[in-house]
Amino acid sequence: MGSFRRSLREEASTRWGVAPTLAEALFVLPFVGAVLVVASRADKSLFRAIADEDRLLEWLQFVGFAAASLFALVCAWRLRKGGRPLPALAYLLFGLGCFFIAGEEIAWGQRIIGFGTPETLEEINEQEEVTIHNINSVQNAGNAVFLLVGLYGSVGVWLIRWRLRGRSRDIVDLLVPPLFLTSAFFVIFAYKFLRATAFPESGFTITQIGEWPELCLAFGFSAFAFLQWLRLSEWRKVTSVPDPTPKMRITT
Repeated sequence: MGSFRRSLREEASTRWGVAPTLAEALFVLPFVGAVLVVASRADKSLFRAIADEDRLLEWLQFVGFAAASLFALVCAWRLRKGGRPLPALAYLLFGLGCFFIAGEEIAWGQRIIGFGTPETLEEINEQEEVTIHNINSVQNAGNAVFLLVGLYGSVGVWLIRWRLRGRSRDIVDLLVPPLFLTSAFFVIFAYKFLRATAFPESGFTITQIGEWPELCLAFGFSAFAFLQWLRLSEWRKVTSVPDPTPKMRITT
């Protein structure tokens, strides 16, 4: 446990410019939040206010995924301008994926504006909305993707960092989240794994509790994209080429 904590604190301060105490707090937050959301089920009205459709957690998810999309697309542009097309493509896909998830979270504004659902989509959509993720086949594929993303962002990150043993790799830092964000990815992985194995049947409580793991994923994505935006901003400052034109001094 001591080695685990040292690795997390050291990486946060040396590679990401995040204070060790803040990194530890961010690591613990997804677990604490999960306990609080589950405990709120004791009061059904409170639980609904937190986890029901169009309530607190869902809107925070939208904000998180939208922010991740914005920062990722800016990173893609900066990487492309910096002559790194492959990482730029990865961030472009990342940004577009987050944009899609953000739109799906609020049914592309349907519940806000109040427009109708096409009949063909209404027949196959569980919530009769203008969304794709509520179609059974797409939902199953999405759950598998979230499971794999959570596994990569938690267990995968620790394995990669352990293999490197502190050696700096710029491309790895571009594609691998920091250690203090791995708990956010682990929560979504654990939830999707439990749903697939222990709780395959949908029910009000188990389904609505899932809003917290999805918020953890939104937080993990947005924090990672924000940190990369900061890193690329600093990289541009460091690698900017000074003007080679000599300055002429005019004397009288």
